Amino acid sequence: MTFQLETNTAAPLSMTVPANSRTTVHLDDLPGLDDASVSTKVTCANGATINAERAMYFVYYGDNLASGKSGGHDSIGTLTPSKTWYMAEGYTGGQFDTWVLVQNPTTKTATVTMKFQLESGTAPDHVFTLPAGGRQTVHLNELEGLSAGVSVSTKVTSNVDVVAERAMYFNYYGKDGGSDCVGIPF
Repeated sequence: MTFQLETNTAAPLSMTVPANSRTTVHLDDLPGLDDASVSTKVTCANGATINAERAMYFVYYGDNLASGKSGGHDSIGTLTPSKTWYMAEGYTGGQFDTWVLVQNPTTKTATVTMKFQLESGTAPDHVFTLPAGGRQTVHLNELEGLSAGVSVSTKVTSNVDVVAERAMYFNYYGKDGGSDCVGIPF
């Protein structure tokens, strides 16, 4: 397992997982990963087929430290990075926070462009560079054209292969929670 972080580094983790079994790794227990935004690449050194997923449990405070949202969400991993990713769901209003997370597992700097579709048109593109082996989390609620409470779909494109997913945290009619999905590569 190798880790891409936004601000610092963490040592890789090697382990043996016996055939027809599973293991869980609690990233918060690993040096350099407690309280870190992290993307993880899982590679099987002997070529065996493996499945990987990420579960996350949280109390999310967002901009309002007085009222946290608690819950959990889970996402499958993806087989390969891509230059184009689609995420159909997102909402930025009221008690909803939507984030798009981008990981650059390559050895080259990525130029990433996010394009947005709204029910009533589009919002300005969001463009940023992402260093090799880095990751970035973008809070859609803070972007121009998205802060007023809109339903939004996101298209992520890059000059190099990246991985993208969407996470949402919410209080919906008194129910706290979150949801997450890896984007659909094209």
